[in-house]
Amino acid sequence: MFVPDSSPRDGVTGALPPTEAAGRAGSMSVEPSAVPNLIEALQSSLDSVGVQIGHAVTELRIRPWAGDPVSTGTAEKFNERSVGGEQAALTALCGYRDRLQEAVDALRSVEREYRGTEESNVTRLHTGC
Repeated sequence: MFVPDSSPRDGVTGALPPTEAAGRAGSMSVEPSAVPNLIEALQSSLDSVGVQIGHAVTELRIRPWAGDPVSTGTAEKFNERSVGGEQAALTALCGYRDRLQEAVDALRSVEREYRGTEESNVTRLHTGC
């Protein structure tokens, strides 16, 4: 499983020249025609991660199986590492979901900008201005 680090959020660029896009840390250049398919793929991943988060919240926690101090301590450690605290698997999964959502939002913004530019260009061609 890929777990993103906690570095500042990366941008996604669509209309930048390749040299400018390459100069931005964590950014990528995306051909405008590829944006809808990329959004769809990321949204599919986002939906899958959401399902896994739901399962983790409702089904991942364990109870002390023997009712003794050893199983109690083990259950507490397991739950802490899986669903509680900053280093928990659930925390990492939620961070991954948030990064996917940011990427989808950025691509949707790029797509809106691209469509607006294209509509303006078409209008200018038809009006001669």
